[in-house]
Amino acid sequence: MNATWIGQSTVLIQTAGLNILTDPFLSARASPLQWAGPKRVRAPGLDSKSLPPIDIILLSHNHYDHMDLPALKAIARHHAPHLITPHGNARYVRGVNVFKISELGWSDSIEIGSAKITVVPALH
Repeated sequence: MNATWIGQSTVLIQTAGLNILTDPFLSARASPLQWAGPKRVRAPGLDSKSLPPIDIILLSHNHYDHMDLPALKAIARHHAPHLITPHGNARYVRGVNVFKISELGWSDSIEIGSAKITVVPALH
């Protein structure tokens, strides 16, 4: 297994023959508007075009620094990932329109390839 921190909440996990991306945040600002809102201190280590083929995106919650819709759209243009998120978040990403979305409750699991992913409660 390899884990590469890309920046903020975004980690690329390479395991079990899969490329898994956590909470993609690749934009310049954590905001719905890219000309306003908190600006990144450092650029992400990779942009959406430089990522290896992404199989799964794990989306923990709907804060702008974890669910970056422009980044998700860019990733969707280059990859066809399966997005996994807790209940209530799928409505925010349906406009991206490319992902297969699995919205799971706490303690629910899904198997993708040889990986088993379980959604657990967490505090931010």
